[in-house]
Amino acid sequence: MRSAKEIFIKQAKDIFRNPMMLVQFIIFPAVALIMTELVAKGNEDIPNNMFVTMMAAIFAGMALITSAAGVIAEDKERKSIRFLVMAGVKPHEYLLGTGGFILLAGLIVSVVFGLIGTFTGTELVKFITVMAASVAASAGRRRSIS
Repeated sequence: MRSAKEIFIKQAKDIFRNPMMLVQFIIFPAVALIMTELVAKGNEDIPNNMFVTMMAAIFAGMALITSAAGVIAEDKERKSIRFLVMAGVKPHEYLLGTGGFILLAGLIVSVVFGLIGTFTGTELVKFITVMAASVAASAGRRRSIS
């Protein structure tokens, strides 16, 4: 379990060194915010949280899978997976560390989506619960493939 924790910390540090990975977690809430402020708030026919729910679904379905694939591919390219194997890290510990970090990052972005969508009370709880389930399913899907 200690190895999984160390890999989690390594992934947290690596995301700030890799701008392409960081952009995947920033672009979807940014687009949702821009579209909500510029399009939805000026038009009474469009619900205020339409773009938030649309971009949140796209984020949960696409960004997390590509993030997990990118993390694993980057570690393969830098040969750090081979180093981790030689250090005695088990595959499930590696996947738990990387998947756990992606899950946490996805949940943080989900909370940001909820705040942009101005969900309150039970709406916010329902939104975060559904997003947490979709983020976990998305992160879990990638882990089961690799």
